[in-house]
Amino acid sequence: MSLIRIAGIALGALAAILLGFLVLGFLLPSGWEVERSAQLDAPPEAVFPYLESAEAWTLWTPSPESGAEFFGPEAGEGSGREWDDDFYGQGEFIITQVTPNQEVRYSVAVEGGAIQITGRMSLTPEGEAGTRIVWTESGDFGWNPLLGYVAGRMDELQGEQLEQSLRALQALVVEGEVFTPEEEDRPPQDG
Repeated sequence: MSLIRIAGIALGALAAILLGFLVLGFLLPSGWEVERSAQLDAPPEAVFPYLESAEAWTLWTPSPESGAEFFGPEAGEGSGREWDDDFYGQGEFIITQVTPNQEVRYSVAVEGGAIQITGRMSLTPEGEAGTRIVWTESGDFGWNPLLGYVAGRMDELQGEQLEQSLRALQALVVEGEVFTPEEEDRPPQDG
């Protein structure tokens, strides 16, 4: 068998494997849902202001550092942020529904809506002065065959992000410490 024929067979096999990988990616579910909860050592009325304002979210969640602009009201429905950042891409976050001291719903559109995310944060009084917060987030990666593989791991990937953000929210609400989840391993900085 000639070397050229062996190389042709190898390239054909590689192409078949890559094509199979892409076809399987198209067949995988593109949607996902993640839920995390935490007990915060503060009443709902102390937690809620950090949830109903797009600008307040930057104190306890990862946020684009460049190209970000806030829009709409300072707090409540319509409070939002849009960005165009090298790391986060182009996107928009907007608070869509608010029930004072009980629930906040939001939506995120990334890269012109190619990725859509919706979220809900529910607050329930717990104990004498605590709050049980339940954070549910769901999304759809659309027809991107590579992101079909990621969708299956979102409970792990996005779940860790939600957990880190909830810890940062606890530190902010209870201790007044402003830090982002990426800085979790470093000592908190006062804001």
